[in-house]
Amino acid sequence: MHINSIFRILVSITGFVLLAPCATMAQSQQQYDDPAQPGRYAVGHTSYLTVDKDANNRPEFFSVWYPVDPREIDASTPPAEYLTDPYTGTENIPATFSTDWQKLGYDPAYEGPTPSRDGPFPLVMFSPGWTDDYWCHIFIGTRLASHGYVVAVLEHWADGQWPWSLNDDIWTVMFNRPRDVSFAITQLLAKSGTPGELLFRTVDPESITASGHSIGGYATFALTGGDNLVCDALWPVVYGQATLPYPPNTCVPTRPDARIKSMITLDGSSQTMRFTELVRISIPSLIMGETVNNSESLGDMIIPGGGAAMRDWIARPHAAINRPDSYRVDVNGTNHYSYTDYCDAGQVWFNLGWISSAYLTAWETSWPCASTGLDPVTISSVDEHEVVTKYMIAFLDLHLGGGDKNKQLDQWILTPEYALYHTPSVQFFNSEKCPAALPDQSYFTYRSYQLSSECDIAQKDPTGWFTTP
Repeated sequence: MHINSIFRILVSITGFVLLAPCATMAQSQQQYDDPAQPGRYAVGHTSYLTVDKDANNRPEFFSVWYPVDPREIDASTPPAEYLTDPYTGTENIPATFSTDWQKLGYDPAYEGPTPSRDGPFPLVMFSPGWTDDYWCHIFIGTRLASHGYVVAVLEHWADGQWPWSLNDDIWTVMFNRPRDVSFAITQLLAKSGTPGELLFRTVDPESITASGHSIGGYATFALTGGDNLVCDALWPVVYGQATLPYPPNTCVPTRPDARIKSMITLDGSSQTMRFTELVRISIPSLIMGETVNNSESLGDMIIPGGGAAMRDWIARPHAAINRPDSYRVDVNGTNHYSYTDYCDAGQVWFNLGWISSAYLTAWETSWPCASTGLDPVTISSVDEHEVVTKYMIAFLDLHLGGGDKNKQLDQWILTPEYALYHTPSVQFFNSEKCPAALPDQSYFTYRSYQLSSECDIAQKDPTGWFTTP
């Protein structure tokens, strides 16, 4: 979800503008069976810049992390290269490398080694938040790949990541996001099926997961439940992020992609989907995000008094999906950007000499990295990233993983009891059903807190958030 200029230019320095961005693995069976630890694979990395000829030659970039046998890695293997702006290369801003991020505890990745022959592996397609770069989710790509998953994170064209980038309106972004993901799936499956390609026989076409953060979460919902009419979402107008009229080319439906077998969202923008559209999702799902309190703070941050409308935005899709293999994970102390690399990027850029110590201090003590004020983040980046990847891996292992996975442990992790005794930063929900009087069928119930008997109600489709059906 884009929040006006808050996510945009932070400072001009050394000729370019900085924006809000956001060793071999251990081998023991015990370690790689534990979703909270690095897996048994080393991690390879590659990237692709392609063109979707069926979408007016729209450029498409996606960065891919994949499993590698550790014996393939030696001192001569180059570290993964992460182009900071993949559409202009190093013309406007330099690249970073895996070694730059490893200093902060990120898992190592290597550029272009041969993928493990244990494949094909399940594929996770990830769509970032609006204006965010693919490298805002390095921690997800590296950790999941070490556990035997191919992870492709997109860099969406015309998303306003940089001052020199094109910047589409929100409805055009919503129109393009799911189509970008489907195109990238087709490209990766083609590469996996082509002898001589690096990823030949690396991707399992029957095991594909859609995932995303913020508006990338919307793309995930749309890809799995369909969106009857992209332009019917008026939420951006309500919160002052856009004005009518909406682009007429967006007044079309988005169809689900039947190749997708499960889904994961991180603080996903469910407010852009009607409840009846979310109900259609019929695959295993993991809905992860902020607590209701921090969601309210986010709403107040966007518009004074708007918090109440945001309170249920993580519970709402979980209530709509209403399946026994659907899970909701609220992470205490997080805000919207906790699910990215944003707050670590400042330290990486300081270490590279891109920003001053004064600017780093300002970065780390202002929203969204501040631990005080409105919508604070009070969980460390290390702990939050571990929680996110642990639950993602447990979910993927249980529903897509092969026979080498410890599915008994995965199933245990995906319970309220495990969260209570082993992950106090997490509130886990299997169901949103609870006793409360509903004014009519346009409302639903949801649980505010894991250990509370409180039962809240909310409108399925908040008043004014959608055009007339």
